[in-house]
Amino acid sequence: MYPIAKLCGIGLLLGLLATLLLKNMLLGDAVDFHRHKAMLVGIDGVQYEQLKQVIEAGKAPNIALFHLGKSYTGGIKGTVTQQPTLSGPGWATILTGAWANRHRVGSNDSGLRNKTDSLFKLISLSSPTRHTASIVSWNPINDNFVDDINAGFIELGVKCGGDDQCTTDRTVQELRTGNFDFIFVHLDQPDGAGHENGFGPRYQEAITRTDQQLGQILAALTKRKHDNPEEDWLVMLTTDHGRRPPDGYDHGEQSYSEKTTFIALDKPANEELTRPIEDPIDPGLEGLYGFASVADIAPTILVHLGVNTDPQRHAIDGVPLLGHVGVRQLTASLNSANRTVRLRWRVTEGSKQPLRIYRSGQLIAKLTDSSNEYIDSELPPTIGQLNYTVVLNEVPVSRLVSEVPVKR
Repeated sequence: MYPIAKLCGIGLLLGLLATLLLKNMLLGDAVDFHRHKAMLVGIDGVQYEQLKQVIEAGKAPNIALFHLGKSYTGGIKGTVTQQPTLSGPGWATILTGAWANRHRVGSNDSGLRNKTDSLFKLISLSSPTRHTASIVSWNPINDNFVDDINAGFIELGVKCGGDDQCTTDRTVQELRTGNFDFIFVHLDQPDGAGHENGFGPRYQEAITRTDQQLGQILAALTKRKHDNPEEDWLVMLTTDHGRRPPDGYDHGEQSYSEKTTFIALDKPANEELTRPIEDPIDPGLEGLYGFASVADIAPTILVHLGVNTDPQRHAIDGVPLLGHVGVRQLTASLNSANRTVRLRWRVTEGSKQPLRIYRSGQLIAKLTDSSNEYIDSELPPTIGQLNYTVVLNEVPVSRLVSEVPVKR
């Protein structure tokens, strides 16, 4: 059990404390989440099959150390979650767990601002003792999250202007001397090589060089963990988009190659990453939607850090890759003529746990058999935007429904 006085002393919100204690009881284990830290390393523009070739050739030994799985970006084509396979929308989804219909970063425009709660904000608000940093090679990432920087949710925001060694060196420095609970690191070489050379030796060499810089970062983290054995670090790797076939020079559309990404962890993942659904609700793109998505990264980091959002205010589309699995492949479709919203999802085979459904913070249904569909026929007079959250195993997953297309 947690020492309550200590938790109160460090200023955790009462709602977060209650949820955290409940989760610990479900896990049957007490965890001091304030010893947990996380680092997310984003490697821009890495096409999944090309990365696998580099790993199999023994030229990415550091990435090869991780538990790596296929994933997708760009949302689900033809639905409200669809977004361009560009860096701006991709990194915004990775850092919020939401698609562009929530975060509103629909292009690479550095003037766009994230409009939903970010990892940085949720981590910072969970405790005044927690600190976050964002160290990037591609400057527009920190521009898109400048409101978080101005609010103090990102305490260290570094823009290296395309210099990956600058990003690497600053990350190494902060691991040695800083005290951040979450660090986002962005490396850009593979994307630049792809735009300049397309697929081929130079593109794969860029992945290898980035792997070497990752090795420098991991060496600094190993030293830190040796000096601070009480710290429990989660390290995740990912990319924002793949590359357009057949040459790999560009990206932005909805092809299989552009949408296929990867997620890697240094801890064993749950079945959302390790057991893709073989017959996804949307079977397009060779079953790609049965795999995890880049929206799953943010909730995974929050789970490791013990940051739990209230289901009534939950606005994250992704599913955590650690711990319990909630519903998978949640979809929400509005029928304006019939004034109904149809929710569909998948559950882990054999699951019979109770399930709750919220609409914009209001509990509207309790299901006892973990069924896979619900139709909401009691919509408010003005639909506007409705946020649906389905909770299974105390894991919330959300989808946003809009009567009018969201402007981005």
